[in-house]
Amino acid sequence: MSKDLFKLVEESNHTYEAIPKWLKNRNEPDFKYSEYGAGGTNLLLLHGLFGAMTNWSDVIPYFEKYSKAIAFHFPLLSGNRTEVKIKPLAAYTQYFILKKELKSPLVLCGNSLGGHVALRLALAAPHLVDALVLAGSSGLYEHTVDTLPVRPSKEFIRSQMERVFYDPKFITADALSEVHGITSSKIHQLNIIHAARSAKKDFLLDHLKRINIPVLLVWGEQDLVTTMSVAETFHKNLPNSKLVTFDKCGHAPMIEHPERFSEVVKEFLQEKDLLK
Repeated sequence: MSKDLFKLVEESNHTYEAIPKWLKNRNEPDFKYSEYGAGGTNLLLLHGLFGAMTNWSDVIPYFEKYSKAIAFHFPLLSGNRTEVKIKPLAAYTQYFILKKELKSPLVLCGNSLGGHVALRLALAAPHLVDALVLAGSSGLYEHTVDTLPVRPSKEFIRSQMERVFYDPKFITADALSEVHGITSSKIHQLNIIHAARSAKKDFLLDHLKRINIPVLLVWGEQDLVTTMSVAETFHKNLPNSKLVTFDKCGHAPMIEHPERFSEVVKEFLQEKDLLK
């Protein structure tokens, strides 16, 4: 590719505490992602702090019927500490978009920290993004972990997951074991803490009025991490936003109610003439 993608990312409105290591050293990231659907609107799916691409597994069969859904992986566990904070993750996502030459219409769909990254990218490179879908996004106020015990127990992890899901059926033995395995590593713990603290520090309220693209807010009415008051503050301060709430739903509506989540996203894209 003839364009200097590193330079394009550098010229965007990202302001870092420290330049991400991959960008500073001009080392192109080894991206992990999965694509679904034959084509149409590009729907880039961004997971949260303890999440993974698999967080979108149940909603993707619906998404791929009307879009090209791309589940994207953040290097939250493997990345250097300069790479796991909100603005560096936005730059990382921007480089991926440029590298893949994802064309308009491009919609960023983010849950929790993934929504926060989507907001930051829309602020830094608004020409790349046509719309946002935010589910339980951070960026204002959230009740989340920004410290961890030295050796987090499964009981501690369960207590955190109970804040995420309304329906306890989603707190499975496999899910508990997966998160327990992640948090057993000291390096993983430090990266998670860096990312969580970055999210809490990066308060976006005064910046929201600059985001003029359509924004769909999808919120669980029983979200204990980013409560309904957070959803209402986003809705009030984003100039072109729509708020849809799900009853009997916590912090991850795309997991607890995948079919309905897909339906409201499709309706939103149709309303905004963004279905290709």
